[in-house]
Formats: sequence, C-alpha cells, structure tokens
Amino acid sequence: MHLRYTDYYVNINHHLSGFIYTLSRFDVVILITLYICDLLVHTFACSMEAPECPVCVQTMTVPIFQCQSGHSLCNRCTSKLRPPICPLCRQTMTQMRNWQLEELVSKSLVPCHNKQLGCIFNVKLEGLEDHLKECIFRELNCPLGKVFGTCSWSGKLKELLAHFKERHPQNSNINIASDIIIPNVSVFNDCRHFLLFQSNKQIFFLSFKIDTVQKVGLWLVQFMGTRTSAHQKIYEIHVTSQENIARKVTYIDHCVSDSTDANDVFRQGKCAVMPLNMMSHFISDSNIKFRCVIKCAGGEGNSHFVKNKQNRPMSNYPKMGPAPINRHKSPGPHVSRPMGPNTSNKNCNPSLKKGPRDLGKQRNNN
Repeated sequence: MHLRYTDYYVNINHHLSGFIYTLSRFDVVILITLYICDLLVHTFACSMEAPECPVCVQTMTVPIFQCQSGHSLCNRCTSKLRPPICPLCRQTMTQMRNWQLEELVSKSLVPCHNKQLGCIFNVKLEGLEDHLKECIFRELNCPLGKVFGTCSWSGKLKELLAHFKERHPQNSNINIASDIIIPNVSVFNDCRHFLLFQSNKQIFFLSFKIDTVQKVGLWLVQFMGTRTSAHQKIYEIHVTSQENIARKVTYIDHCVSDSTDANDVFRQGKCAVMPLNMMSHFISDSNIKFRCVIKCAGGEGNSHFVKNKQNRPMSNYPKMGPAPINRHKSPGPHVSRPMGPNTSNKNCNPSLKKGPRDLGKQRNNN
C-alpha cells in the first residue's frame, strides 16, 4: 500500500485490487487500523491454544452450540445432555451456533490427545484427526488381526515388537541383510504374507500379495510413523531368479505410513507390481526369493533420488566441442608436415621446398 499525501486527500494504491481510491486522511487511519487489528487477531489465533469447554475442561470441538443465556458447550457435551439443559445456568440449549468461537477454534493449535503419553505435537483442529491416525503414541491393534483377523491384541508401539516375537515369531524372524524367501507361492492361487522387521531401530511392515483376478504380484513396505517420515524412507525390492542369477528385477519407491490402508495402495497400484506371467520365471520349487533394502531419501549411495544435480563441480561434466585430435596415436600411417623453411622431409611435396623465386623460374620455363 503506497501513500502520497496532499493537503486534504490521499491517493491509495491498493495492493489487492489495483484500483486507486481517493479518501480522506481520517478514512485512511481507520482503514490501516482495521487492517492491523485483523492481522494481529489472525496471528494471535494461529499461535494460541484452542479454548476449553467449561463442562468437560477439554479442547472445544465443533459444532459449538449456545444456551439461551449465551453459554457455549463443546459438541461432545452437547450431544450427551438429556434433556438439553445447560449445566451452568439450567437454561434450555438452542440450535444457535457460536460461529466466532468456531472460527477461533479452527485457527488455534490443539495439543494431541496423547500429550500425557509423550506426544509433543500441536496441530490445528482440522488436522487433529489425521494426526491421531498416525500418532506413534496411539493405541495400536495387531496388524495381523487387521489383515487376517487372527489376533485381537492391542497396545502401544513399544510393545508391538515384543508381541510379534512372542505370538507371531514366523512373521518377524527375518533379516533384511539377506534374501527373503516366501514359501508355498503359486501364480494360480491367491496369497497374502505379512512380515515385520527393523531397520536402524525403526519398525517396518512388508506385505506381499498375489492377486489372480488382476493377475499381478505386489510388494509394499510401510513405515511405522507419520506420512512425512514415511516419505523420507525409500525401499528397494530386488527379485532374483533362483535358476538364473543374471535375471533380476528391481523396484524403488517411497515408503507408505502404516496409517494408510495397504489394500488401498494395492488397489491403486502405487507399489511394486509384477505380472504373474513374468513372476512365474522367478518362482522355483514354490518359493520366490527377493531382497528388501531400506534407504533414506537423498542419502549417500542413493543415486535414484538425487535432490539437486546442479551442485556438481564443473570438472565432472564432459567438455563441450570436438575431441582433440591426437595425431601420434592415430591407427593409420603417420604423415608429417614441414614446420619451417629448413625442414626436410622426403614425403613432402617438392614444390613446398622451393622459394618464391624458384617458383617463378619454373613457370617461365613452362
């Protein structure tokens, strides 16, 4: 906003609309004051914590309804009132919503519900539900129970590895430093395998599936953590033929968070996919062998995910222009050229040895 004062008026070039308005100085002061107040309110709302409900003393959740006296209650408390009487003033609750308070709550930072367990995340209310789905301090159900429905265990992340070693050792006793062999595999039968492993003290899930309807085999690696952290991990699937070690297929992709349903990823094909007619060449004695490698995005030794290739020194780039001619290393016969008037070479043209006077005499004789 550019101001140019005159005796009684100010021309304001508005930075949003581009139009020029003619206002008095008093109107300009009011306009600037309102703009600054709105900016301060927005900044304050984004940095403050959400207000608490006066009844349950928990973070306000929308929609927020008011009673006849103007008291505002969160949605949880309002839905539990039987009859709908305000517990503060005993007046009847109405369907009138407190829009100003809801806007304040939507812009405020809300602590995670697992704050007492150690979570330090503060997110906006609109993103709280997504965070709770991937919070590492949340209550977890056994992944095998979700996939196969064979386990009803629930607990914390720090207890998951011990649970697998005790109840599902066949799904966790793998070493990703060596080849992984999946037994009883056939391109004519559907199958699903789920493995849990650790890499750098972090937990990963490996899923392998054969879908005879879509006629594909699929691999997927999920990271036990947030979507942002999972995107920073890269998994590589190296499938090698047991009959011919020169036959090999490699797939590289970013990991997916465990909060994402693996079935949705399989359905969209955003993972390692191999047609069954191709997979049949990698199955030997009903076994398929592959290796899983975990890397960090942009880390050393990961040439497939280089963030910036323009930072390489110029010495690494090939020089532009034709290559220099090395006459002394040419495969053909070498023919030297005279470098001066006193140079003698039998292979040179005799006329090149003569001076200007000799050439003139030769022309007159002819």
